[in-house]
Amino acid sequence: MMPAGRRNECENCAWGKSFDRRARIHVETFDNASTRQRFDEFCQWLKNEMGAHKAALKLKHYVPFFSFLDGHPVGLPSYACLLEHFSAEGLRRMQTPMLWLNTRYGVAADEQLRKEHSEKRRIREMFDSTPAGVGLDALLGYWAYLRTKHADGDTSIGSIRLSLRAAKNLLVSASQLFDTLPTQKTVTAYLTQTPGQRAAAQGFIGYLNRTHNLSLRTELSARAVARAKNQKLEAKLYGLYFAGGEGEAFERTWIKTALMLLHKVKNVNKKTLNYEAMTMQDVAGFNVVLNAKVYWVPGPTSAPAFACETVQRSADDAHT
Repeated sequence: MMPAGRRNECENCAWGKSFDRRARIHVETFDNASTRQRFDEFCQWLKNEMGAHKAALKLKHYVPFFSFLDGHPVGLPSYACLLEHFSAEGLRRMQTPMLWLNTRYGVAADEQLRKEHSEKRRIREMFDSTPAGVGLDALLGYWAYLRTKHADGDTSIGSIRLSLRAAKNLLVSASQLFDTLPTQKTVTAYLTQTPGQRAAAQGFIGYLNRTHNLSLRTELSARAVARAKNQKLEAKLYGLYFAGGEGEAFERTWIKTALMLLHKVKNVNKKTLNYEAMTMQDVAGFNVVLNAKVYWVPGPTSAPAFACETVQRSADDAHT
Protein backbone atom coordinates (compact mmCIF):
# COMPACT_ATOMS: atom_id res chain seq x y z
CA MET A 1 0.00 0.00 0.00
CA MET A 2 0.99 3.60 -0.56
CA PRO A 3 0.70 5.62 2.67
CA ALA A 4 -0.66 9.17 2.46
CA GLY A 5 2.00 11.58 1.27
CA ARG A 6 3.88 8.92 -0.72
CA ARG A 7 2.51 8.88 -4.24
CA ASN A 8 4.84 6.44 -5.96
CA GLU A 9 6.65 4.73 -3.09
CA CYS A 10 5.56 2.00 -0.70
CA GLU A 11 6.53 2.12 2.97
CA ASN A 12 8.98 -0.78 2.69
CA CYS A 13 10.76 0.89 -0.22
CA ALA A 14 11.00 4.13 1.73
CA TRP A 15 12.56 2.36 4.72
CA GLY A 16 14.93 0.52 2.39
CA LYS A 17 16.19 3.83 1.00
CA SER A 18 16.43 5.27 4.52
CA PHE A 19 18.50 2.31 5.66
CA ASP A 20 20.84 2.55 2.67
CA ARG A 21 21.31 6.28 3.26
CA ARG A 22 22.16 5.74 6.94
CA ALA A 23 24.55 2.91 6.05
CA ARG A 24 26.41 5.17 3.58
CA ILE A 25 26.79 7.86 6.24
CA HIS A 26 28.08 5.49 8.91
CA VAL A 27 30.50 3.61 6.66
CA GLU A 28 32.38 6.83 5.95
CA THR A 29 33.35 7.11 9.62
CA PHE A 30 35.70 4.12 9.37
CA ASP A 31 39.33 4.59 8.35
CA ASN A 32 40.13 1.15 7.02
CA ALA A 33 38.86 -0.42 3.81
CA SER A 34 38.55 -3.80 5.53
CA THR A 35 36.21 -2.34 8.15
CA ARG A 36 34.10 -0.58 5.52
CA GLN A 37 33.78 -3.87 3.64
CA ARG A 38 32.73 -5.73 6.79
CA PHE A 39 30.25 -3.01 7.68
CA ASP A 40 28.71 -3.23 4.20
CA GLU A 41 28.42 -7.00 4.62
CA PHE A 42 26.83 -6.56 8.03
CA CYS A 43 24.32 -4.00 6.72
CA GLN A 44 23.15 -6.34 3.98
CA TRP A 45 22.84 -9.20 6.47
CA LEU A 46 21.05 -6.99 9.00
CA LYS A 47 18.47 -5.80 6.48
CA ASN A 48 17.78 -9.38 5.43
CA GLU A 49 17.46 -10.51 9.04
CA MET A 50 15.34 -7.67 10.43
CA GLY A 51 13.75 -5.99 7.50
CA ALA A 52 14.58 -2.46 6.37
CA HIS A 53 12.37 -0.66 8.92
CA LYS A 54 13.79 -2.22 12.09
CA ALA A 55 17.32 -2.37 10.68
CA ALA A 56 17.28 1.36 9.92
CA LEU A 57 16.26 2.17 13.50
CA LYS A 58 18.82 -0.19 15.06
CA LEU A 59 21.84 0.45 12.86
CA LYS A 60 23.37 3.35 14.82
CA HIS A 61 23.54 1.23 17.98
CA TYR A 62 26.00 -1.14 16.29
CA VAL A 63 28.41 1.50 14.96
CA PRO A 64 30.62 1.41 18.14
CA PHE A 65 31.18 -2.29 17.51
CA PHE A 66 32.61 -1.59 14.07
CA SER A 67 34.56 1.39 15.37
CA PHE A 68 36.36 -1.08 17.62
CA LEU A 69 36.94 -3.43 14.68
CA ASP A 70 38.36 -0.43 12.81
CA GLY A 71 41.16 -0.35 15.38
CA HIS A 72 42.13 -3.89 14.31
CA PRO A 73 42.57 -3.59 10.54
CA VAL A 74 44.71 -6.74 10.32
CA GLY A 75 42.49 -9.72 11.03
CA LEU A 76 39.59 -9.83 13.45
CA PRO A 77 39.91 -9.39 17.23
CA SER A 78 39.41 -12.55 19.28
CA TYR A 79 36.42 -13.06 21.54
CA ALA A 80 38.73 -12.45 24.52
CA CYS A 81 39.72 -9.08 23.03
CA LEU A 82 36.07 -8.15 22.42
CA LEU A 83 35.17 -9.20 25.95
CA GLU A 84 37.96 -7.13 27.46
CA HIS A 85 36.85 -4.02 25.55
CA PHE A 86 33.06 -4.25 25.79
CA SER A 87 32.68 -6.39 28.96
CA ALA A 88 30.14 -9.19 29.21
CA GLU A 89 27.32 -6.68 29.70
CA GLY A 90 28.42 -4.65 26.68
CA LEU A 91 28.56 -7.73 24.46
CA ARG A 92 25.03 -8.62 25.51
CA ARG A 93 23.97 -5.32 23.96
CA MET A 94 25.94 -6.27 20.83
CA GLN A 95 24.34 -9.67 20.37
CA THR A 96 23.30 -8.90 16.80
CA PRO A 97 26.76 -8.00 15.41
CA MET A 98 28.21 -10.88 17.46
CA LEU A 99 25.75 -13.23 15.76
CA TRP A 100 26.83 -11.87 12.38
CA LEU A 101 30.50 -12.22 13.32
CA ASN A 102 29.92 -15.84 14.27
CA THR A 103 27.84 -16.59 11.17
CA ARG A 104 30.21 -14.88 8.74
CA TYR A 105 33.64 -15.38 10.32
CA GLY A 106 33.21 -18.08 12.95
CA VAL A 107 34.07 -15.86 15.93
CA ALA A 108 32.12 -17.65 18.67
CA ALA A 109 31.42 -16.63 22.24
CA ASP A 110 33.34 -18.49 24.95
CA GLU A 111 30.93 -19.09 27.82
CA GLN A 112 33.65 -20.06 30.29
CA LEU A 113 35.67 -16.96 29.43
CA ARG A 114 32.56 -14.81 29.80
CA LYS A 115 31.83 -16.24 33.25
CA GLU A 116 35.41 -15.68 34.39
CA HIS A 117 35.32 -12.09 33.13
CA SER A 118 32.06 -11.45 35.01
CA GLU A 119 33.50 -12.93 38.22
CA LYS A 120 36.61 -10.73 37.93
CA ARG A 121 34.44 -7.66 37.38
CA ARG A 122 32.45 -8.45 40.54
CA ILE A 123 35.71 -8.89 42.46
CA ARG A 124 36.93 -5.49 41.25
CA GLU A 125 33.64 -3.91 42.33
CA MET A 126 34.05 -5.53 45.74
CA PHE A 127 37.43 -3.86 46.21
CA ASP A 128 36.26 -0.54 44.76
CA SER A 129 33.49 -0.37 47.38
CA THR A 130 35.87 -1.06 50.29
CA PRO A 131 37.38 1.95 52.11
CA ALA A 132 41.14 2.13 52.60
CA GLY A 133 42.48 0.70 55.84
CA VAL A 134 44.00 -2.39 57.39
CA GLY A 135 40.88 -4.32 56.42
CA LEU A 136 41.32 -3.56 52.72
CA ASP A 137 45.04 -4.36 52.98
CA ALA A 138 44.20 -7.76 54.45
CA LEU A 139 41.58 -8.37 51.75
CA LEU A 140 44.04 -7.49 48.97
CA GLY A 141 46.66 -9.76 50.52
CA TYR A 142 44.17 -12.61 50.65
CA TRP A 143 43.26 -11.94 47.01
CA ALA A 144 46.94 -12.22 46.05
CA TYR A 145 47.20 -15.52 47.94
CA LEU A 146 44.08 -16.90 46.24
CA ARG A 147 45.41 -15.90 42.83
CA THR A 148 48.45 -18.13 43.35
CA LYS A 149 46.11 -21.02 44.14
CA HIS A 150 44.13 -20.25 41.00
CA ALA A 151 47.31 -20.20 38.92
CA ASP A 152 48.15 -23.65 40.28
CA GLY A 153 44.70 -24.91 39.32
CA ASP A 154 43.64 -25.47 42.93
CA THR A 155 40.55 -23.26 42.84
CA SER A 156 38.18 -21.52 40.42
CA ILE A 157 37.60 -17.79 40.01
CA GLY A 158 34.01 -18.30 41.19
CA SER A 159 35.20 -19.93 44.41
CA ILE A 160 37.68 -17.09 44.89
CA ARG A 161 34.90 -14.50 44.67
CA LEU A 162 32.81 -16.37 47.25
CA SER A 163 35.84 -16.61 49.56
CA LEU A 164 36.54 -12.88 49.19
CA ARG A 165 32.87 -12.06 49.86
CA ALA A 166 32.97 -14.10 53.07
CA ALA A 167 36.23 -12.39 54.04
CA LYS A 168 34.76 -8.94 53.43
CA ASN A 169 31.63 -9.77 55.44
CA LEU A 170 33.83 -10.89 58.33
CA LEU A 171 35.82 -7.63 58.14
CA VAL A 172 32.57 -5.61 58.09
CA SER A 173 31.45 -7.39 61.26
CA ALA A 174 34.66 -6.19 62.94
CA SER A 175 34.42 -2.61 61.62
CA GLN A 176 32.38 -0.99 58.86
CA LEU A 177 35.29 1.42 58.42
CA PHE A 178 37.69 -1.46 57.77
CA ASP A 179 40.09 0.14 60.23
CA THR A 180 40.66 -2.94 62.36
CA LEU A 181 41.07 -6.68 61.97
CA PRO A 182 38.65 -9.23 63.43
CA THR A 183 39.10 -10.34 67.02
CA GLN A 184 38.03 -13.63 68.53
CA LYS A 185 34.95 -11.90 69.88
CA THR A 186 33.87 -10.54 66.48
CA VAL A 187 34.67 -13.83 64.73
CA THR A 188 32.56 -15.81 67.19
CA ALA A 189 29.71 -13.30 66.96
CA TYR A 190 29.77 -13.32 63.15
CA LEU A 191 29.88 -17.11 62.80
CA THR A 192 27.21 -17.57 65.46
CA GLN A 193 24.85 -15.33 63.51
CA THR A 194 25.81 -16.86 60.14
CA PRO A 195 26.95 -20.45 60.82
CA GLY A 196 26.51 -21.32 57.15
CA GLN A 197 29.44 -19.01 56.34
CA ARG A 198 31.89 -20.89 58.55
CA ALA A 199 33.41 -22.97 55.74
CA ALA A 200 33.71 -19.97 53.41
CA ALA A 201 35.33 -17.79 56.11
CA GLN A 202 37.77 -20.42 57.39
CA GLY A 203 40.28 -19.78 54.62
CA PHE A 204 40.50 -16.06 55.40
CA ILE A 205 40.70 -16.69 59.14
CA GLY A 206 43.59 -19.10 58.54
CA TYR A 207 45.26 -16.50 56.32
CA LEU A 208 44.95 -13.84 59.04
CA ASN A 209 46.42 -16.21 61.61
CA ARG A 210 49.44 -16.90 59.39
CA THR A 211 50.12 -13.37 58.21
CA HIS A 212 49.21 -11.35 61.32
CA ASN A 213 50.32 -13.73 64.08
CA LEU A 214 46.76 -14.23 65.33
CA SER A 215 45.10 -17.24 66.95
CA LEU A 216 41.52 -16.88 65.79
CA ARG A 217 39.36 -19.99 66.14
CA THR A 218 36.21 -21.02 64.31
CA GLU A 219 34.78 -23.44 66.86
CA LEU A 220 31.24 -22.55 67.86
CA SER A 221 28.94 -23.41 70.72
CA ALA A 222 26.03 -25.43 69.35
CA ARG A 223 23.87 -23.87 72.03
CA ALA A 224 24.81 -20.33 70.97
CA VAL A 225 24.14 -21.12 67.30
CA ALA A 226 20.73 -22.58 68.15
CA ARG A 227 19.88 -19.55 70.28
CA ALA A 228 20.88 -17.15 67.48
CA LYS A 229 18.79 -19.13 64.97
CA ASN A 230 15.78 -18.99 67.28
CA GLN A 231 16.20 -15.24 67.68
CA LYS A 232 16.21 -14.80 63.89
CA LEU A 233 13.08 -16.91 63.51
CA GLU A 234 11.38 -15.03 66.34
CA ALA A 235 12.23 -11.72 64.70
CA LYS A 236 10.85 -12.93 61.36
CA LEU A 237 7.61 -14.26 62.87
CA TYR A 238 7.27 -11.08 64.91
CA GLY A 239 7.66 -9.00 61.73
CA LEU A 240 5.09 -11.10 59.88
CA TYR A 241 2.63 -10.72 62.75
CA PHE A 242 2.82 -6.94 62.74
CA ALA A 243 2.86 -6.76 58.92
CA GLY A 244 -0.67 -8.16 58.97
CA GLY A 245 -0.39 -9.77 55.55
CA GLU A 246 -2.93 -12.07 53.99
CA GLY A 247 -3.34 -14.53 51.15
CA GLU A 248 -1.88 -17.96 50.47
CA ALA A 249 1.71 -16.81 49.87
CA PHE A 250 1.74 -14.98 53.20
CA GLU A 251 0.19 -17.96 55.02
CA ARG A 252 2.78 -20.34 53.62
CA THR A 253 5.63 -18.07 54.73
CA TRP A 254 4.06 -17.77 58.18
CA ILE A 255 3.56 -21.54 58.51
CA LYS A 256 7.12 -22.31 57.39
CA THR A 257 8.60 -19.90 59.93
CA ALA A 258 6.31 -21.14 62.71
CA LEU A 259 7.19 -24.79 62.01
CA MET A 260 10.90 -24.02 62.18
CA LEU A 261 10.57 -22.00 65.38
CA LEU A 262 7.92 -23.87 67.35
CA HIS A 263 8.48 -27.44 66.15
CA LYS A 264 12.20 -27.23 65.24
CA VAL A 265 11.54 -28.55 61.73
CA LYS A 266 14.78 -28.01 59.81
CA ASN A 267 13.78 -28.20 56.16
CA VAL A 268 10.43 -26.81 55.07
CA ASN A 269 9.41 -26.32 51.45
CA LYS A 270 6.56 -23.84 51.80
CA LYS A 271 5.36 -24.53 48.24
CA THR A 272 4.52 -28.16 49.01
CA LEU A 273 2.84 -27.66 52.39
CA ASN A 274 -0.61 -29.19 52.90
CA TYR A 275 -2.55 -27.19 55.45
CA GLU A 276 -6.02 -26.14 56.54
CA ALA A 277 -7.39 -23.66 59.02
CA MET A 278 -8.02 -25.13 62.49
CA THR A 279 -8.85 -23.48 65.81
CA MET A 280 -7.46 -25.04 68.97
CA GLN A 281 -8.41 -23.80 72.46
CA ASP A 282 -9.93 -20.66 70.92
CA VAL A 283 -6.69 -19.88 69.05
CA ALA A 284 -6.98 -19.61 65.26
CA GLY A 285 -4.25 -21.52 63.48
CA PHE A 286 -3.38 -24.14 60.91
CA ASN A 287 -3.26 -27.91 60.84
CA VAL A 288 -0.21 -28.81 58.73
CA VAL A 289 0.79 -32.13 57.16
CA LEU A 290 4.49 -32.41 56.37
CA ASN A 291 6.41 -35.61 55.62
CA ALA A 292 3.56 -37.77 56.95
CA LYS A 293 3.54 -35.87 60.25
CA VAL A 294 0.81 -33.55 61.52
CA TYR A 295 1.61 -30.23 63.20
CA TRP A 296 -0.45 -27.35 64.48
CA VAL A 297 0.74 -23.74 64.49
CA PRO A 298 -1.03 -20.54 65.56
CA GLY A 299 -2.14 -18.27 62.75
CA PRO A 300 -1.03 -14.71 62.00
CA THR A 301 -4.15 -13.29 63.66
CA SER A 302 -2.95 -14.66 67.01
CA ALA A 303 0.04 -13.01 68.64
CA PRO A 304 2.90 -15.50 69.01
CA ALA A 305 3.76 -16.25 72.63
CA PHE A 306 7.22 -14.73 72.26
CA ALA A 307 5.67 -11.53 70.85
CA CYS A 308 3.40 -11.22 73.85
CA GLU A 309 6.35 -11.76 76.15
CA THR A 310 8.34 -9.11 74.29
CA VAL A 311 5.50 -6.60 74.57
CA GLN A 312 5.06 -7.44 78.25
CA ARG A 313 8.78 -7.02 78.95
CA SER A 314 8.72 -3.63 77.20
CA ALA A 315 5.72 -2.56 79.31
CA ASP A 316 7.40 -3.74 82.51
CA ASP A 317 10.58 -1.86 81.62
CA ALA A 318 8.56 1.31 81.04
CA HIS A 319 7.14 1.15 84.59
CA THR A 320 10.44 0.51 86.37
